Amino acid sequence: MVDLSKYALKELEESDLKLILNWRNSKRIRNLMYTDHEITMTEHERWFQRITKDDSNLFKLLLYGNRRLGLVNFSNIDKMNNKCYWGFYIGDLEAPRGSGTIMGMLALDLVFEKMGLRKVCAEVLEFNSSSIRYHKKLGFKEEGRFIQHVIKNNQYIDVIPMAIFSHQWKDVKKKILTNIR
Repeated sequence: MVDLSKYALKELEESDLKLILNWRNSKRIRNLMYTDHEITMTEHERWFQRITKDDSNLFKLLLYGNRRLGLVNFSNIDKMNNKCYWGFYIGDLEAPRGSGTIMGMLALDLVFEKMGLRKVCAEVLEFNSSSIRYHKKLGFKEEGRFIQHVIKNNQYIDVIPMAIFSHQWKDVKKKILTNIR
């Protein structure tokens, strides 16, 4: 049984940057990103300064008690069309089982229930089958395919756009809660 009360999302702070950079530069995470070069601390600090001044982005850390486990971000927050994109990763290799699902639930609750957006979009690299399964578990549906959209390992690969709407989330959340308790 998972104790959901031990999990929370908190604001990303400057003191978190070194840990986030270590996670982001790990081969396990870096290989699944659009941008897959090793990021320098200077680049990372510039990124942090940029995102903290831009309200079309929101970054949160997943906590389990006081332990930092992962990062979730919302980008291109479009208030006119009531939608955004998201990205995420669990950085802590010893995170409790189910932490990724809980991070997704907390994040989707935030965006749909607190922020009042109607749609969350994702773009998944075609070879990332675990991310495709994860999104489907959270109720996302495929919305097409971007053919030869990005280059990885000197080869163009497809990207799968996925999305979930706020009116779908309540039912999906009930199903997930039933399965994790």
